[in-house]
Amino acid sequence: MAAAAPTASVAPRDAALDGLRAVAALSVFGFHAWLYTLSDVYVAAAPNTLANDLFAELRVGLVLFFVLSGFLLYRAWVRSALNGRPAPKTATYAVRRVGRIVPAYWVAIVASALLLYPLAGSPGVRLPPAELLPLFFIFAQNFSSETLLTLNPPMWTLAVEASFYILLPLVGWLALRAGRSGGAQAAIPIALLLCGLVFNFVLAKQNGPPLSWSKSLPAMLPYFALGMLAAVLIERRSASLAATRLWTAAGVLLVAADVVMHLQGNAALRVGDLDLLRFIRDLPAAAGFALIVAAAAARPPRSLELRPLVWVGAVSYGLYLWHVPVLLVLRANGLLPLTPWGATLIALPISLLLGWLSLRLIEKPAMAWSRRTELLGANLSGSA
Repeated sequence: MAAAAPTASVAPRDAALDGLRAVAALSVFGFHAWLYTLSDVYVAAAPNTLANDLFAELRVGLVLFFVLSGFLLYRAWVRSALNGRPAPKTATYAVRRVGRIVPAYWVAIVASALLLYPLAGSPGVRLPPAELLPLFFIFAQNFSSETLLTLNPPMWTLAVEASFYILLPLVGWLALRAGRSGGAQAAIPIALLLCGLVFNFVLAKQNGPPLSWSKSLPAMLPYFALGMLAAVLIERRSASLAATRLWTAAGVLLVAADVVMHLQGNAALRVGDLDLLRFIRDLPAAAGFALIVAAAAARPPRSLELRPLVWVGAVSYGLYLWHVPVLLVLRANGLLPLTPWGATLIALPISLLLGWLSLRLIEKPAMAWSRRTELLGANLSGSA
């Protein structure tokens, strides 16, 4: 998840977005609870049933994480450009991102290695050469076929997120110079969306391109860009209750359409030699999630502000980091029921507990460090 790194604090205005983080995290967990209870731990090996197809489509929670990242991180620059608020400082942004993401991520890498290397050969356990482990610590695991989707496979999304974090200050700089026109502000994420679509079009025309290409920032750029567009949408104008309800309904329909499209499979979606699924990927779902995120931010629905959902959203980063090692360790020791619901009953409470411990013992102290670092930097600048 990422993903989109969830915030530890739950300010009232952000509660609905924490609820959406929870939806994304639980969706990803459900997908992996299904995947890691398959006999071969391989999607294509699953029996062709509607239940298996629907469990497989829970993977779309990853798309929601990317959309949330684009929305939340770009929103500060859009607010500054459109409403004259103070612009984010690159140094402050960098320190906050490092404090928010890196410590918990590094701890999860070390723990995953300690837990999973002794389980080599167990179902679902895929390990990189030990000498390549340093690639994980610098978010470079996606660049090698020997490390991509190994150790703790969901971490591939964090490598993509890290690439987006590096790109974003440049995009924000462009936003600040684009003026107060909503059209000019929208043009920036639209340009990124088009760049991502061009990349995926080229990818779809290739015959067996490296998997790393499809797990890269250019391939995921449309998802981030649609989240950024959602930020422009709600910062440019206030939304009525009727409008947000319409956005939500349209968003749900688009996500459902994406699921149906993928259930149809590649054979039903070809134009000549172009595989449309490899081209548009989950673009309808991303557009739907962008509308849902915009609606939730503009007029938060009570359904997303339920305390249990908000709590899961607050611990969702740790949940995302720890849930696959939990599933793998339980299965290797014969403690995991080999059904998705049974696996969820056993593994989800453990994963949530580890997510809460990550929040309390690693993420909150790391974010406090980042705030102290910001204050120190401000004091040094003021005394210079």
